[in-house]
Amino acid sequence: MEILTGEVIDIKNEFKTYREFKEKFDGSLNMQAEAFVLTGYLIKRARDTDVLKESGYKDYNEFAAAEYGLDKSQVSRYIGINDQFSEGGYSDRLQERYKNFGYTKLAIMLTLPATVNKELTSDYSKQEILTLKAEIDEEKQRTDIEVMLEEKDSRQQAYDLFGKVLYQLGHDDPELYMQIYGAARLKDTDGSYDQMADVLADILAPAGEGIRIVRIAGEGKLSLNIKGCGINPVIINLRTAEKTEGTWDGMIRSVLGLYKAAKDPAENWKILYGEDFPGKKPEVAPVQPERGEKQEQKKPGRVIVSKPQKPKTTGEDKRLANKPAEENVTEPSKTVTEDQKEEERANDENTVVAPVQPDIPAQQAENSEDTAPSGADGDDAGPADDAPAAGTGDGSRSGDAEDDTSLKKEPPAAGMKENAEGQIEIADYTGIAPDNTAANQRQATVGIFLTALRDNLDKVYILTERGEYQNAEKWLEAVKGTIHKIRDISEADNG
Repeated sequence: MEILTGEVIDIKNEFKTYREFKEKFDGSLNMQAEAFVLTGYLIKRARDTDVLKESGYKDYNEFAAAEYGLDKSQVSRYIGINDQFSEGGYSDRLQERYKNFGYTKLAIMLTLPATVNKELTSDYSKQEILTLKAEIDEEKQRTDIEVMLEEKDSRQQAYDLFGKVLYQLGHDDPELYMQIYGAARLKDTDGSYDQMADVLADILAPAGEGIRIVRIAGEGKLSLNIKGCGINPVIINLRTAEKTEGTWDGMIRSVLGLYKAAKDPAENWKILYGEDFPGKKPEVAPVQPERGEKQEQKKPGRVIVSKPQKPKTTGEDKRLANKPAEENVTEPSKTVTEDQKEEERANDENTVVAPVQPDIPAQQAENSEDTAPSGADGDDAGPADDAPAAGTGDGSRSGDAEDDTSLKKEPPAAGMKENAEGQIEIADYTGIAPDNTAANQRQATVGIFLTALRDNLDKVYILTERGEYQNAEKWLEAVKGTIHKIRDISEADNG
């Protein structure tokens, strides 16, 4: 048996805590990152000057391979790290903002667009950056033609870019929509834009900063980058690396566009997306632990990928699924005539299609409101709970729609008021256009009418769904007037 001799090093007291050990390890990685930037800089100098003239090597690649065993791909990686992360893109020093990342993260980030990297901080973990890379790589597998041919959501197209992202977030994650709805409800208690922005920032980035990734049909994957309500939100198109900077005032206006002023968030969700709310909203908030009780909390992630809801099974799908298999098989000995086929088709249609209801006059609809069902699921999703139409060409509702007594009259939207004749007109721009320049006034006006337009299109949809076709056509005239108003203001602004 071999006996080991020599001095035994006691390493137990070298690091008293995990934190000390981690700081030492991070420092080592940071030095590696600095070394890689320096190495990349020296290779670039060998490439761009005649410093290798006396070496006998024909170029920097041959020099790196012969002296240090670096192949062309490794040399290219060193140069890339220096290009992206050194001061000025050509320096032996790492940019200050990247000094705490470490080489491993920077090596991953080297494959990401520069616009994406600029939104990251050292707090993002290696796994979170890998998640972001995976989402970008997956989107790149789709061709531009495939994306162009995707069917777009017509409702979603009514919003600006930030509104589209919030719309998609709410659809993909109904529970998140519930929280966004809570931020929108602050307007009912005279909450300021600053208060709403603070709440919304916490909802979208519970870790204090974060990235929300959604995929929008016809546009691809977009990342919404949040760094608290003190810094403007940013959207990056992960296909094109195009960056769009917004404002929190604009975000709040988009949120208010998702808020339909119905009785509860599930009803709002149904009106907004034209679908039944998936699942059941909890009626009672979860019990909070008593003070002093320790509860392990899961650390919130910084990169959150929004996954689309699975398509719902339609009534026809369910009927076919429940239909016995033998009914779908034609027995060889059985002869079916054309008359029998027609009769079977009529029977099938009667099982899934409700009979067409006759048009109900406006006054009759109002008198029967308490007895007639108001929605497909029994909920009161009708226009009685919605805001009034706004905007013909002169700022008023159309004459026919004004006489519609089946629609309960509600106060006008924020920033609007009714004059003595009951017409809708702009009231003020407080909180919407703090800078009272003419251009901002017009922009704020357009924003108000766009919000009214979305609400009125929802109203037309609901009236049509309820079979009140005449009322829907009347309200459509108010929608046309709103569009004309938006066009007039926008053309004046462009002129």
